[in-house]
Amino acid sequence: MTDTITRPPGFRSRVVDRGQSETLPLISIAGTSGKTTIAWMLNSIFNKAGWPDAAWLSSGVYVEGEQQDGELGPWARVLLAARYGELRVVVQEMAAATVVAAGLPKDTYPVGIMTTLCGNNEACLLSEDASRERQAMHIVVESMRPDGMLVVNADDYDVNEVASKAHCLVFPYALHNDNPVLQARLNAGGIGCWIQDGQVVVGDRHESSHVIDVASVPATLGGTMLFQVQNLLAATAAAVAIGIDPLIIEAALLSFTTEPDLQPAAANVFAYNEATVIADAPELVATLKQLARGIRHIPHRRSLVVCGRLPRLSDTEIHEAGRVIGGIGGIILLHGETDDEARIAAIKAGIATVAVPPIVINVANEEMAVDQLLNTIGTDDLALVLVDDAEVALSHLWPAPAINLSSRRRGSSHGNPEGAHNS
Repeated sequence: MTDTITRPPGFRSRVVDRGQSETLPLISIAGTSGKTTIAWMLNSIFNKAGWPDAAWLSSGVYVEGEQQDGELGPWARVLLAARYGELRVVVQEMAAATVVAAGLPKDTYPVGIMTTLCGNNEACLLSEDASRERQAMHIVVESMRPDGMLVVNADDYDVNEVASKAHCLVFPYALHNDNPVLQARLNAGGIGCWIQDGQVVVGDRHESSHVIDVASVPATLGGTMLFQVQNLLAATAAAVAIGIDPLIIEAALLSFTTEPDLQPAAANVFAYNEATVIADAPELVATLKQLARGIRHIPHRRSLVVCGRLPRLSDTEIHEAGRVIGGIGGIILLHGETDDEARIAAIKAGIATVAVPPIVINVANEEMAVDQLLNTIGTDDLALVLVDDAEVALSHLWPAPAINLSSRRRGSSHGNPEGAHNS
C-alpha cells in the first residue's frame, strides 16, 4: 500500500537518548466532536504497543495516562521530552477558539486528524461555533508538514472541502467503501480506512486487511453508535499511519470504553438493573441527532430520557433539540423549569411537534430525575441521560463508591454492585 511505505516524519526509526529529533512526533486532532475519545483510543493503542506517550486534551496534560498539575509548564516539558526521544508520541487536541486566537506554526505537525464539522447539517454550518471551527481547521491544515499525513473524515463534506487545501498526503476514513472521497483517494493510489462486513478495514485499491470487528469494541454498543464507529475509524487510521501493527490496534480496542472519570458524560454506557443507560452532554444539536439515531438502532423494550436545560446548546438549537428528544419516544423526565423557564418551554414545544409525543414528567432537579430513572428502568430498557451537571448525574449512575472526577488515571478500578458497569 503506497502511502505506508514511508511513515510520516517523527514516527520513523527513533534512537532514544541520542540527541534531538528533527521532527517532533506530534498528532493534532481537530473537529467539533470526537477529539477526546479518539485521543483516549490512541492512548490505549500506545499503551498496548509500549510507546511512551503524552497528550494535551481539553481536561489537561497527561503523560502516559497520568494527569499533570497545570498545563503550560507540563506541556513545555512534554515537548522537550518528545524532542529527546523520551516520549514516542504526543497528541494535541485542538480547541478551535485557541487555535483561531493564537494560531499554529506552519509545516510542523507530521500527523493530523480532522473529525467532523457539522455532519452535513446545513443549519449547523450557519452557527458561530461552526464558523470558528472551520477557521481553526484551515489553520490546522496549514500547520501540517508537506511530508506528513492528514487523517480525514470522508463522510463530512465540509471537512473534505477544508482538507482539499492540504499540501500533504490525505488518509480518508468512511463508514462505507463507496464513499466518493474515499474512492477518489484509492483510485489515485492512496490508502483509506472503512467498514466492510462489520469490520474496520485498511487498504488501497488493490488489497485490504481487516483490523477489528466493530461490534467487539464496547464503546460502539455493538456497532449501533455510528459516531463512535467514526471515532474508531479515525484512531485506527492514525495508528496505522504511524506504523503500529494492526494486531496491537485490535488488542488495545477490544476493551475500550469512554470511562466516566476521564470522559464524563461523553456517551458513557452503564448497565443497571439489566437495562442500558447512556450518559452524554451534547454541545451541538447535530451530535444529539447522531446519538438519537444510534439509540433507535439499539434493540430495547422501552426508552426513557432524562433531560434538563441542555446548557451547552445555543438558544437557537433548543427547540430542535426538543424535537429530536421527542422523537426518541417513551418517557421523558424533564427537570430545570425553575432554573430556566424559557429554555424548558422551548424544549417542551419541540417535543410537542413529533407525530406521537412521549410522556413528559416534570421533576424538580437533575438528582431527583436520575433517581426516578433508576427506580423505573428494568430489563431491556434503554435510558438516555442528557447531562447538565456531570458531577450530579454521574455520582448516581456510577454507584458504590460515588464517582470521583478528580481521579484521572486510565484503567483505575471502581466497584459496581449488582453487575453495574461502564462499558
